[in-house]
Amino acid sequence: HVHFSARPSLPTGRMPRLAAALLISALALCAASPALAKPKEAEDAAAAINSAATRGKTAGNNAKADITGDSTASSASSSRDAKASAAIWIILGSGAVGIIFAAFQLYLISRIEVEPGRRDEGYSRLEGGEDAAAAMTLYTVYCAIQDGAKAFLFAEYALMFVFVVLFGALVLFLTSWVGPNEFNLKVGGCTCIAFVLGALTSIVSGYIGMMVAVYGNARTTIAAMEAQDEAAWSKAFNTAFRSGGVMGYCLTAIAMLMLVALIFILRPILGASLDDEELSQTLFECVAGYGLGGSCIAMFGRVGGGIYTKAADVGADLAGKVVSGIPEDDPRNPATIADNVGDNVGDVAGMGSDLFGSYAEATCAALVV
Repeated sequence: HVHFSARPSLPTGRMPRLAAALLISALALCAASPALAKPKEAEDAAAAINSAATRGKTAGNNAKADITGDSTASSASSSRDAKASAAIWIILGSGAVGIIFAAFQLYLISRIEVEPGRRDEGYSRLEGGEDAAAAMTLYTVYCAIQDGAKAFLFAEYALMFVFVVLFGALVLFLTSWVGPNEFNLKVGGCTCIAFVLGALTSIVSGYIGMMVAVYGNARTTIAAMEAQDEAAWSKAFNTAFRSGGVMGYCLTAIAMLMLVALIFILRPILGASLDDEELSQTLFECVAGYGLGGSCIAMFGRVGGGIYTKAADVGADLAGKVVSGIPEDDPRNPATIADNVGDNVGDVAGMGSDLFGSYAEATCAALVV
């Protein structure tokens, strides 16, 4: 009898645990096999995951930056508006101070009485004695020069108004032509408004200068006649200097205030704002017409006044010295009044308009730049 012996078998209790270990090992090997077989693809996959994470982080940072940028831009805009408001108030305050100071200087001049019978005790020597006749003649000549100055200015300004209307229409047409076959009436209209306003301001400046000059001429003479000592020289100089100061301060203050008013008038028409650089440039190019208007009136005042005063001067000399044989600038010669009016027109009214034109042109050029 042959006996076969069976092979020893594994314990049945260990089989599930071994099978589970083998299964886990197989799954781990299957999971690791792509990385072991294709390491480049695994790196690319990991890089893609990292890139997506980086993009997400960058997007978050950009969002934060946008919020921060908007906040910074809003803060910068508020700061700029505050500075612009402060600058406007400084300009308006400076103009008001100039006008107030000019009015104060005019008040000091007006305290010197010219009309006989209204002078205070300081001028009592002009009311009697040998200077009484001279004081009366002075007042008569003063009134004649004042009337002649007004008559000349009104006649000249009547012609200037015609010129302003005609040349303003030409400015409107030429400045509206912004390109080939392209017309912009807003630009032309704003430039024309600036031109007319500059011309009117120049006319007002010349008139103020003319009237203050005539107003101060006689008072300077009376101040010099007050006494025979050095105080008369000081008072006469101060009176003449204050007369010039009235025109200087008043002219610059009015020119500056009118320029600011012009900018506020034209901004809504053009729709310009501080944020729009192109429209702001167009606005200040239109404002340049303000200086052009002042220069045109200054040309009339200087050239017209110069020709007038030379004609009056030569006529007074011929009529007085040659024909009648009386001294130069004698009150008996009516042409002397015209000569004095011409001196004031050319040297004061023309000078005032010319000063305004230079001031306005320089300011407008700075704004354009």
